[in-house]
Amino acid sequence: MQMRFCSLLFLLVFSSAICAQKKTWDPAVLEKANTAKDAAYLTSEEKAVIFYLNLVRLDPKLFGETYLKKYLDSTQDHNSYVLSLLKALPSTKPMDVLLPAQDLCAFAKAHAIKSGRENKVGHDNFKERNKVIRNNYTGMAENCDYGNDKAFDIVMSLLIDEGIQSLGHRKNILNPKYKYIGTSIRPHKGYDWNCVMDFGG
Repeated sequence: MQMRFCSLLFLLVFSSAICAQKKTWDPAVLEKANTAKDAAYLTSEEKAVIFYLNLVRLDPKLFGETYLKKYLDSTQDHNSYVLSLLKALPSTKPMDVLLPAQDLCAFAKAHAIKSGRENKVGHDNFKERNKVIRNNYTGMAENCDYGNDKAFDIVMSLLIDEGIQSLGHRKNILNPKYKYIGTSIRPHKGYDWNCVMDFGG
């Protein structure tokens, strides 16, 4: 009887220790990441894009241990780009959240609509296009994703950045000099959907 009680006690202690080690997000951090919640000019999915971008910026290490792990458990994808992200996130310093900016959102929307309608990919004439708002920011960058219409898939695709040797999309997301964000998810003739993100310093 005593031995059975000791075994039960050990299981309870062990289970408690496992629960204590489980990685979770502080509600205050989740709220801090939700900078786009009141942006009436964004769809709920576009707001979610900014939410996930902010989570990985606020706590890159925890993002890798939670959201990235969840994504990899569902896809079983462990190529070299995934492995480099797994390695990079724990050593990336936390940074400020991105704030939604209406001019950047309009800029992203225009490019997403045009790309989708004309079945184009890439950043055609980015420097020419951004002349209208360039003076509002100390620097600008653009990310484009194709084939995804869900915020989590979009952000994971650009963080992993498969096939992009420079990892330019990942670097834009994790660049602390960018403080503002605009994003738009629109239909695309060739890929069904495209998402454009524009960053401002």
